[in-house]
Amino acid sequence: MSVFVSMLRGVNVGGNNQIRMDGLKDLYESVGLRDVRTLLNSGNVLFRSNLKDRARLAKRLVQEIERRFDLKIEILLRTLPELTMLVERGPALSERQDPGKLHVMFLAGVPDKKAQAALLEAHRGPEIIEIRGPELYLYYPNGAGRSKLTNAFIEAELGLAGTARNWNTVRKLIEAGEALDAGGAKAAAPAQSRVAAVGHSASKGNGRTSVLKVR
Repeated sequence: MSVFVSMLRGVNVGGNNQIRMDGLKDLYESVGLRDVRTLLNSGNVLFRSNLKDRARLAKRLVQEIERRFDLKIEILLRTLPELTMLVERGPALSERQDPGKLHVMFLAGVPDKKAQAALLEAHRGPEIIEIRGPELYLYYPNGAGRSKLTNAFIEAELGLAGTARNWNTVRKLIEAGEALDAGGAKAAAPAQSRVAAVGHSASKGNGRTSVLKVR
């Protein structure tokens, strides 16, 4: 069975789209997903499944959330290997750059070249944007809180829905996924993650679109 990580867009943010994580766990189990567990309160759910049709699964979950909670929530699904590769081949940060200011935005699809160009042209801030297939690496040198490079801005320029997670959360999702893949809860001593140290391995194109913008 494959380990999946699902990330709900805009859940429990600013008092909006409130969903209890235990209720979300029950929902995932009710549609036949195995070993379901949640992480943090921002709509991260890990599970195991033999299903191959990712789009169909996401659609089913969206429908169930709307039926149970009366909320229309976008869901982004990634496999554990996809998340692991995302970190292992992440952007190389200098010693001065803080990994705590790095975020990943997961998109519902791959933006076309025209949309990518529109985003890079429209953006005028100090942030660094790297587009890699259906993900964006976003570096906020002054923090993300007051940045004009918001999820809504990015979605509008790319024409795709997305949800962002900070680098620490992404790594925690991988660690939880590795524990799940190993067959259960971690032992008292934390399992050693396969993920390399953040920010010190250069990005590899691997045929995926890569655009880096520094202003």
